Amino acid sequence: MKSVYLEEPQVLSFPSGEYQAELITFYEDGNAKRIFPLYGQISAYWSIEEEAEYAPSYDFEIAGEKYHIKPECIFFYPSGRIRSITLWPSDEMTFNIPAGPIKTKLGIELYESGRIRSIEPVYGTVIHTPTGDIKPFKYRAVMMHAENATLKFTEDGNLILN
Repeated sequence: MKSVYLEEPQVLSFPSGEYQAELITFYEDGNAKRIFPLYGQISAYWSIEEEAEYAPSYDFEIAGEKYHIKPECIFFYPSGRIRSITLWPSDEMTFNIPAGPIKTKLGIELYESGRIRSIEPVYGTVIHTPTGDIKPFKYRAVMMHAENATLKFTEDGNLILN
């Protein structure tokens, strides 16, 4: 099975906690790959804003800090550990990354260890590096999920400059 759209949301258990799911995609071995806590049919009668209003929020530990997040999607490694958390388009959050606090409207990607792998900063963010300032940004319209964002880090927290 590649995916299943549930008639009613169900609570699923993972190493990081329990999360509501209305749509689940799977790896070939049957483990959950992505879960969508809500997956309503957006139409002329039901907007994405209304859908986001009913979405549940959860507490996550990211790089040793606690965050209260309302995820649009949670992407898991085959082990069940969180790979990325995608935010609703109307939301934004600030995460404390090795380069300092960074605001994102997309979400965050993690290594399997829970350390920050990548983040997509909001437009206009400036990162100060030893080699000069950079303004990382990828146009939101081409991104659907939080993984493989512009600002990338090694597992020990060093900024990867491409």
